Amino acid sequence: MGDITHIDRYRPIQNEVALSASLGPLFERRVLGLHFVYVTGARLAAQCSDEQHWERALYGPVLEFQRFMPDALFVVDSDNPLWGQARRILTPAFAQKAMLSYHQAMQSVADDLVAEWSAGDGVIDTHSAMTRAAGEVIGRAGFTRDLGLFHDAPDSADSVAFIDSLADLLRMASDAGLALPVIGPLRRRLLEPGVRRNVEVIHNFSDRIIAERQAHPTDDEDLLNLMLTAIDPETDQRLPSDNVREQVLTFMAGGYETTAALLESTLHYIAADQELQEQLRAEVSARGGFDYKAITGMRLIRQALNECLRLWPPAPGYFRRARTDQNLGGYLIPAGQMVFVLALAAHRDRGVWGPDADSFDPSRFEPDRLRSHPDRFFEPWGTGPRSCIGRQFALHEATLLIARILSAFELSTDGTPLVMRERGTLRPEPYQLRVVPRAN
Repeated sequence: MGDITHIDRYRPIQNEVALSASLGPLFERRVLGLHFVYVTGARLAAQCSDEQHWERALYGPVLEFQRFMPDALFVVDSDNPLWGQARRILTPAFAQKAMLSYHQAMQSVADDLVAEWSAGDGVIDTHSAMTRAAGEVIGRAGFTRDLGLFHDAPDSADSVAFIDSLADLLRMASDAGLALPVIGPLRRRLLEPGVRRNVEVIHNFSDRIIAERQAHPTDDEDLLNLMLTAIDPETDQRLPSDNVREQVLTFMAGGYETTAALLESTLHYIAADQELQEQLRAEVSARGGFDYKAITGMRLIRQALNECLRLWPPAPGYFRRARTDQNLGGYLIPAGQMVFVLALAAHRDRGVWGPDADSFDPSRFEPDRLRSHPDRFFEPWGTGPRSCIGRQFALHEATLLIARILSAFELSTDGTPLVMRERGTLRPEPYQLRVVPRAN
């Protein structure tokens, strides 16, 4: 049976972080014949980032997504030619020129969010608000399409159904991917009818977006046109039509869930610290507006976002496989063996981040202070060539939304601590934010 009695089914990742305090920076757990090696120390985690000796490994919830998005960018195997082709085609979508074109779409979502909050009763369901904001940004910036998540629109009902289905699939993938032997296959069979229904919803939604663009081509410089028309410089080929669907799903799933999680945790910390709130608001005021250049210069907000990513990375860890025999912390890791790099723990390693590593302190990311942590480990987006391709998109979007919210409202909470839930990603349990419109 091994360590089965010490498994926390609902918060397994956070449970492993707690165990690392007593088990150290590298430990193994055995459950029903399975062996799992956890890397929780920052220096050992950094060693596993060496692409010469380690590579990405697919396992757990991510592997579950391969069942219905087999060639999507974030789940396809690295040796599949489609991964390199999609990466080369889509990388220009996140260069500065492209980001400039997305900024206005992001700004329009911020306008809708501020208007909704201004017209409300001052009590905000952050989970709903940030889910809709992040989803709408992907729709407008990525596909030049209003998803109708802030007002009635032709796509409103289908968009809500799509996001609900994605959320269900994230939960199901997490449950099935982390399930124990014997129990796992049984749970998968029980979940299968719901999986099929949800897959049909998300496939139909993405297929309609693609079909409408193909029927009515545009000159929009968005992700969808790039997916449909760009030619890979190495193969001189476009993405296969069925792969375009999977890339649409990649950016919808990754773009809304992880960014919404980051926004929720950041807003919670800002609302709970009035001094920090005023510092960030002063920076927003000093930048003199919300154009692209102003947002990219908001360093204090970016530091607050990075500190939230350090404490609560939406993707709390990832699997790595040894390419050759490795000495990891004095232990032999044979070629081919997987380890789980628990970024949630390595980000809090007191040996590199200091004795207050569990505390929220955005000034930790000031350039001078970063230089005092030369061995720091900070990989909230994954590592190597398989790291998140859309991280700059997400950070720009989050900076803009936080800046607009701070400019328009005073924020507070009821003092309830931040509680994180796990469903493939790490995201706060729903909580209420209180907002009061500012006199300006």
